[in-house]
Amino acid sequence: MPTLRKTLVWVFALVTFTCVRVGLWPVLCLMSRHSGFVPLRNILVDAGFTGLAIVVGLAWWTNFRAKASGRAWGLAASLAITMVALLPSILSHHLVVGALGVVLAIGAAGMIGFARPFSAPERAIDAPQDQSMPDDWTSNFINKLAGAIIFGLSLGAYLWWMEWMKAGGVPAIRHSLTRIAMNLAVVLAITTIHELGHVGAGWACGMKLRAFVSGPLQWRVREGKWTFKFSPRGFILPEGATGIVPGSGRIDRWHYVSMMSAGSLINLLTGGFALAVAVSSRSDSPIQAGGVLALFGAWSLALAAGNLLPFRTRNCYSDGASMMQLLSGGAWADFHLAVAAIGSSQVSPFRPRNYDIGAIQRASKRIARGQQGLLLRLFAFYHFLDCGKTHEAERAIADAERVYQESAGDLPAELCTVFVFASAYVRRDAAAARMWFERMQMKAPARLTPDYLRALSALHWIEGDLKEANEAWAKSNAMAKKLPKAGAYDFDRYCSSLLRRAMDETAVAA
Repeated sequence: MPTLRKTLVWVFALVTFTCVRVGLWPVLCLMSRHSGFVPLRNILVDAGFTGLAIVVGLAWWTNFRAKASGRAWGLAASLAITMVALLPSILSHHLVVGALGVVLAIGAAGMIGFARPFSAPERAIDAPQDQSMPDDWTSNFINKLAGAIIFGLSLGAYLWWMEWMKAGGVPAIRHSLTRIAMNLAVVLAITTIHELGHVGAGWACGMKLRAFVSGPLQWRVREGKWTFKFSPRGFILPEGATGIVPGSGRIDRWHYVSMMSAGSLINLLTGGFALAVAVSSRSDSPIQAGGVLALFGAWSLALAAGNLLPFRTRNCYSDGASMMQLLSGGAWADFHLAVAAIGSSQVSPFRPRNYDIGAIQRASKRIARGQQGLLLRLFAFYHFLDCGKTHEAERAIADAERVYQESAGDLPAELCTVFVFASAYVRRDAAAARMWFERMQMKAPARLTPDYLRALSALHWIEGDLKEANEAWAKSNAMAKKLPKAGAYDFDRYCSSLLRRAMDETAVAA
């Protein structure tokens, strides 16, 4: 159910965008250009779409911001969308299908998705983590308005495109479903080009690709092998992400800045070129084909500008914020370079014992909350554990748990396995290990991974169930042996050996 709600949030954004174009924009045009008689029917239709845009827009905003009123606005928007879809059938006394069938499906999905009250865990998971931190080059004001600013830039580009089409006599695509599909395809193309910009610059700087996500298409390296996942919700929310790491434990700061800036730069270049070609071409030229090229250009420039704005949403920073943090040096530059170096442990012999613990501790003093603060403390835990400094590792994991309790928000299942293992092996705390394991179970983790099985083995061991502990450990160790020769996987095998030794000591003592 939470996944359906999250998808609906972005469907609401798309519906709001469409309603503004159909209802509010004609009203503004009439006010500025038309001085004669306006039929009452036109006024009522435009006013209806404007009202629908307001209701659905509030549903999007309150749910995106995880407000308490989100469920009520979600239900109101879903009911309004359903009524809009059914109205033509009611007035004409026969069933009207086609595009309205999609609208009706959206309304029905919303009624189902928002019918059940939000539970406390769901509210905690969806709570935004967008507060600025010291020296991160963002402000709470911009963070809160970032989504609205990007939406406004996109809407402005779209409205300009519509006026340009009309003024130039370029024929528009009339079928609504085809037009929606075109818009989604353009956004997906822009997202893909943006991520390919990061990849190209990274390869030029000697980095290696570990993940590539563009809308519904998701490639990731897991346990040393490339995996592919097709996520249909990526058509509605065409997010992009690139995981690219240095080929060794060292990385030049300017290489990282170049890689971060390449995404927006390629959008500016391709968008500007597309717009120039579209504007200079004849309206009857095949290259105009529904104005796709001009829309691609306008949206590319708008989204590139939005991404260069320094802001934070939840636990992520925009490219603009990350570049400012790297260029300014200090704790945030240490954080980004530490993350990059640690990522290289998946493709090189670089191990946690080789981490620059001084840089990690310097950054930890300034970055004391949020998921970034949590990650820094987990990096320190890995380092001390790999160095055999158990007491320091125990302090680091306790500090990480404190940051989680205070401000880190949601955690992926992969990180929960670390807390299960640390609570059992390092702290010898069965209650804490069980608590973290149950948190991990709530996130439906992949159960056939070395990390999950090692955490399960550690939990059974600390709870005294040696038979189950040995079975889980044997499966985890067998899988860990098959992982590639790289620092991160060598550390996994080392953790398995530590647990094996502790289990053997327990068996001898028994």
